[in-house]
Amino acid sequence: MSDFTTQGFLSDDARNGVKRLETDFSALWAEARVVNEFAQAFQYQLEIHKRSLVEMLAAVMYARALSTYQGVLVVLERGMEQQAKMLLRCGFESVFPLVAISKDAGFAEKLLVSEELERLKGLNKLIRYWERSGDKDGQLEDARALAAELKGQLAKVDGKKMSIVDAAEAAGLVDWYDTAYSFLSNTVHSSIRSLEEHLHIGTDGDVEAVKNEPSFEEAGKLLVTGMESMFHALRAAAEVFGKDVGEFVERSSERVREAHPAS
Repeated sequence: MSDFTTQGFLSDDARNGVKRLETDFSALWAEARVVNEFAQAFQYQLEIHKRSLVEMLAAVMYARALSTYQGVLVVLERGMEQQAKMLLRCGFESVFPLVAISKDAGFAEKLLVSEELERLKGLNKLIRYWERSGDKDGQLEDARALAAELKGQLAKVDGKKMSIVDAAEAAGLVDWYDTAYSFLSNTVHSSIRSLEEHLHIGTDGDVEAVKNEPSFEEAGKLLVTGMESMFHALRAAAEVFGKDVGEFVERSSERVREAHPAS
């Protein structure tokens, strides 16, 4: 009985996946590590000026995009392609607004108002919950008061809930939203089509077995998507903080295209 049979993706067997990446996708895997090293060092060059909402949001969104990219590499090392897809999709939740802020500083204020609207929505959910289940801890009245205060503040400002589509449009990345983000969302939401990837289907069309083992069939394009996403994040953060990453991104992009001509 293999170690994977008893421990799954936590097994020692699964840890050997990095050897597959180094063998089957050697150039791409090496470049993915180069991008990570550069991006990791770059985050420590970002100096936030006091009370700069734009710089604060850009820095934390860049940090989130970077750590999510690193998460993609970690799960790919174990052949967890479905989980890599989920993380890639989540990464765009930071990349789209980060790029939007780099193109229009006013987008930061829109995000702030949007967040407060979402906070009010969450408070109202809690209020309804406590009204249904009983306010055992005496928090209902405090929540109602806070919701009323927040509603009054929001009535004085112009704004709306910003969707991820709004962020993609403001970033000029609608093509990415319509393609990579949307297709990766199928895995996040466990669509029937994405779940079919867990099935071994025979030539006669019959299901032969459930597949839930390390896979590297799509590792190449997942690595490319992750790196291209980080290129967007790097350029955006550099724009906000007055840094120059153009030469690195250009040369790295060229190496990616050479290693994966379809990209």
